[in-house]
Amino acid sequence: MSISINGATGISGINGTAASPALQGADADTGIVFGADTASISTAGTERVSVDASGNLQVATGDIEIATGNMEVATGKVGIGATPVTDLDLNGNYASNVVALGSNVFSVDCSQGNYFTQSTSSSNNFSFSNVPSSRSYSLTLEITHSSGTIGWPAAVKWPGGTAPSLTQSKTHIFCLVTDDGGTRWRGAAIVDYDN
Repeated sequence: MSISINGATGISGINGTAASPALQGADADTGIVFGADTASISTAGTERVSVDASGNLQVATGDIEIATGNMEVATGKVGIGATPVTDLDLNGNYASNVVALGSNVFSVDCSQGNYFTQSTSSSNNFSFSNVPSSRSYSLTLEITHSSGTIGWPAAVKWPGGTAPSLTQSKTHIFCLVTDDGGTRWRGAAIVDYDN
């Protein structure tokens, strides 16, 4: 079933204009308008999201939140606060979650984030799981070290081939990067911060 408006298929008009077919909400200023190879979503009389003839998606105002699932951009670029000139172009800041491993927990689930904290008073070796494959991945590990010995898997490689020496009752920052799914990590450390 279709309803024709000015020779084009659609339902109702929006903002009092029926030149382009549209799906109108309960309010006259809220709906979806279909133009010549374009589409846009408006609320309260303001265009929020539009797609042009080349498939470019623009969010004019408001936020994008992905509660669960994935968003994939098959081709093209993504710009946040900017017209993109690179694959991901950010004009502004970004924030990330902090994953607390818990006291004396040494297993890091890389699918949970990129910044991990841990407090330790025991001796154990760290392990890493769910490392993204076919991608570069980096993490930061902030350890409050009251006692015990911190160890690393053989996959973690340190400058000069030796893990850093740590002072107890201090906080240490470790940065690890991998480009092969965790088969090999390159590690760097800034150690012995006062707590």
